[in-house]
Amino acid sequence: MRIRRILRPALITAFLLLADTVLAQGCASCYTTAAAGGTQTIHALRNGILVLLVPPALMFTGLMLILRRWQTTPEARQHVPHRNNPVDIENNSQ
Repeated sequence: MRIRRILRPALITAFLLLADTVLAQGCASCYTTAAAGGTQTIHALRNGILVLLVPPALMFTGLMLILRRWQTTPEARQHVPHRNNPVDIENNSQ
């Protein structure tokens, strides 16, 4: 448990620090091509980013809503007894 407390923040910090070198926004070839293209190229790139971004975001949102609804069904909300309160199996009560 102690390792997880240390490892999780360390990994998050490492990913945040290394994200600048991983992402492709700093690519010189990409930058010069986009800058030399003019307004039509910039407009096309912005539309392309939206086309590539919106469907996965909607799928993720839909999946999260489905999982949330599935989790909150009456079957999922059954009473779970506390570990210190034993359950009487014959009467199915505490």
